[in-house]
Amino acid sequence: MQKLHNKVKLHFKLPIFYNDGTPVESQKLANAKNYFIETYGGLTVDGESEGYWKDDGVLFKDHMMEYSVFIPQNKFNKVRNTIPKQITRFRKEFEQIEIFCYYHNVIAT
Repeated sequence: MQKLHNKVKLHFKLPIFYNDGTPVESQKLANAKNYFIETYGGLTVDGESEGYWKDDGVLFKDHMMEYSVFIPQNKFNKVRNTIPKQITRFRKEFEQIEIFCYYHNVIAT
């Protein structure tokens, strides 16, 4: 039986369309994938999802892909402080008001 380890699952939801409805360039999406692989050593891309949210009474609709990685707890502790900078970078690159990012602890092999 394999030993279980404390890990963190980190999720980013990145848009596949800009707010005006035009598709995000495939190179930007490829760059994001490469960032996760280079930074965290792996990546899972989940299917397209749709999200709705309100800001100052305006309803926004987003089409996005979820990018997630499993990383050891000790590595997450080292990179945790870089996540807000990456969110800011993604906000600029994808021309978004917000980038949805969250993480949670998991036990995994």
